[in-house]
Amino acid sequence: MNYKQCVIFREIAKTNNFTKAATNLFLTQSAVSHAIKDLEEEAGTQLFERLHRSVKLTPAGELLLREIQPIIEEFESVEARLPDLEKQPPLKIASCITYAQTELPQLLRRFSVNHPEAHFNVQVFPASESIARLETGEVDLAFIEGKVQQVSFQAKKIADYRLCVVAAPDFAEKQLSLPELLQRPLLLRERGSAVREAFESFVVLQGFKPFPIWESVDSQALVSAVKAGFGLSVLPYRLVKEELLLGKLTEVKITDWQLTNDITALVRKSRYQSRILAEFWKMLHQVN
Repeated sequence: MNYKQCVIFREIAKTNNFTKAATNLFLTQSAVSHAIKDLEEEAGTQLFERLHRSVKLTPAGELLLREIQPIIEEFESVEARLPDLEKQPPLKIASCITYAQTELPQLLRRFSVNHPEAHFNVQVFPASESIARLETGEVDLAFIEGKVQQVSFQAKKIADYRLCVVAAPDFAEKQLSLPELLQRPLLLRERGSAVREAFESFVVLQGFKPFPIWESVDSQALVSAVKAGFGLSVLPYRLVKEELLLGKLTEVKITDWQLTNDITALVRKSRYQSRILAEFWKMLHQVN
């Protein structure tokens, strides 16, 4: 006896008709008749009394119906809950600070509109740590600054941003050459950060080397220090856009300055993707 036979048996008992049961279950009448024949042979007794235009349960059939009804209902309950099994764990995300402070909240909110069952666990790390956690499976997805050349990852560029030089509103010089910039007090992100590496690479290619007076892992700490007049900083434009528009900071133009960085989304190629992660990754292909 199998589950399909039980469902067919219950439907015939409900409709008292083989043809109606077959129609309701989207089966052929011969398939229904064959299933009941096999079930009766296995039970060793007749389960239905065949009448002129209908059938009715025999005493053995009534007993069988009472036995299998709770089993079918429990199976149907489990079947109904199957789509919910993947909705419990949160989507674990590692993000660079630039994206976490700007566009990531809006991206998660947009995804939640179509997937209200989704939950997120977001942690902010430097790119190297985000990649390490993605490799070990501690996170499902990573947003990093820059590019990654690793065959074990699927990578998707989802945004880019330009780096700009900012100063306090009362800073007198509105344009500087690169050598002039390097002579001013510099407040920079820590070594190893994508912003610092992009800036230093650019400076070194021009034959110079920066010597910051202030280094921080926190971009907002640098913004506060710049506002207080401690010096100039190199930061993503999208991170300081609001302060620039409100006049709390001023942008200093640098001669021949064209410095940009990418925001890249990463997932493991070989790692199992939950339904939520697969849907989120699909949405990222519509970004940018």
